Amino acid sequence: MNNKKYRLPVLATLITFLAVVIMFALGVWQLQRAEQKQLRLDSIAQAKVSSPLGLKEVLHDLENMVDMPLSFNAKADIEHYFLLDNKIHQGRVGYQVLVPLKTNQGVVMTNFGWVSATHSREVLPSVVLYPELVKFSGIVSFPTKNAMVTETAKIDGNWPKVLQAVDLKVIQQHYKQSVLPLVVKLAQSKKSGFVRNWQPVVMPPEKHLAYAVQWFLLGIAALVVFVIAQRKKIIRNECE
Repeated sequence: MNNKKYRLPVLATLITFLAVVIMFALGVWQLQRAEQKQLRLDSIAQAKVSSPLGLKEVLHDLENMVDMPLSFNAKADIEHYFLLDNKIHQGRVGYQVLVPLKTNQGVVMTNFGWVSATHSREVLPSVVLYPELVKFSGIVSFPTKNAMVTETAKIDGNWPKVLQAVDLKVIQQHYKQSVLPLVVKLAQSKKSGFVRNWQPVVMPPEKHLAYAVQWFLLGIAALVVFVIAQRKKIIRNECE
């Protein structure tokens, strides 16, 4: 029998220890994210049942305003609007209509919702906008730039303008006016003629909890595999 004392392999032990620590840390981080998202969703839900924010309030705290409801007075520029291309609704191809609204705080781009495309790419859909409408309600959103999308719209005097993505810098170039750093997605209205089925961009807390469980299980699995492997080596060492 070999009486030589068995020692844990330094490199394997260090790697396993670091891996377990990192995976458990990621699990804790996901739990924290789940708590933050739940607080965020609670805040949005509370805002929906209370008085909507004004545009001025939103502009003072933009970082925390995504998906928050707001209401404001404005005048729509119905002569200069944009059609956001390649938007699908229930399997049908169409556009989302972006309209500049003039407010006391500046021009805010507003997503009026989805309209169906025509039978031909050369024929744009007919969009009905009401200039007498002055009260608008919706939620705050912020466009994200997609590096894979190439803008094809030319800067000229033709309207409406078809865009491939919501890029406020590009919109300003076409509109030749500064616009506020947000996009308002209008609230649902059966009378509008537009489809408005906005979903919060906040990842649900349940997903973060699921990720946390996965990280914890991976950490435990790594630890169990290491212990079993070392136990076998110890038994084999004692039997030699």
